[in-house]
Amino acid sequence: MSAIVDIMTKGGPVMWPLLLCSIVALAITIERFYSLSRAGADPEKLIGKVKDALKKKDYRVAVGYCEATPGPVAAALATAIDLHDLELEELKEGVNEAFLKEAPRMERGLPILSTLVTVAPLLGLLGTITGLMKLFSVIAGGHIGNSEQLSGGIAEALITTATGLTIAIIFMIFHNLLAARVDRIINQMEKSVTELVNFMRMEGRADVSN
Repeated sequence: MSAIVDIMTKGGPVMWPLLLCSIVALAITIERFYSLSRAGADPEKLIGKVKDALKKKDYRVAVGYCEATPGPVAAALATAIDLHDLELEELKEGVNEAFLKEAPRMERGLPILSTLVTVAPLLGLLGTITGLMKLFSVIAGGHIGNSEQLSGGIAEALITTATGLTIAIIFMIFHNLLAARVDRIINQMEKSVTELVNFMRMEGRADVSN
C-alpha cells in the first residue's frame, strides 16, 4: 500500500485522473463481463422448450419461457413468436427492430471504455510534460546539483507515461474481448431466431397440409 502511495506522490497531480480512469474502466469491465456472461448462455435448451410449446400451438407458454430467461437471445425469440402470424418480410422487420434494440444494451459502456483507453496515454503524456517542465525549472533555477529535485521531475515524467500506457494496454485488451463477445452473442441471436422462424414456417405448412 505504501508503494502505491509513493508512486502516486512521485507521479504528481496527473496520477489522480489516471487513477479515476482506471477505476471507471475496471468497473465497466467487470459489469460488462458479468452481464454478457449471462446474456451469452447457450440457448439450445430454451429453443427446445419453445419448440415443444409451439408444436402444441401454445404460443403464450413459448413466450413465457423466453420472458423467464434473461438475455437478448431470449428477447429476440419472444419477439419472433409474438409476430408469428405476420408475413415473412414483416416478421423479419420486427426481428431486426428487436436486434437494433438489444445491440445497444449489450454494447453499453464500451464507448466509454474505448474513450478511457484513448485518454489514459494522453494523460500520461501530459504528466511527462509537467515532469519535464519541473525538471527544466530546477535547471533554470541553478539547482542542478540538487539531485532530489532533479529526480522528482524525471520520476513524474516516467511514472505518468508508464501508468497511462499500462492502463491503455490492459483495458484495450478487455475492450476487444468484450466487443468480440458482443459479436458472438449477436451471431447467436441471428442463428437462434432463424432456426425458430424456419421451425414455425414448417409447422405452419404442416397445419395447412393437414
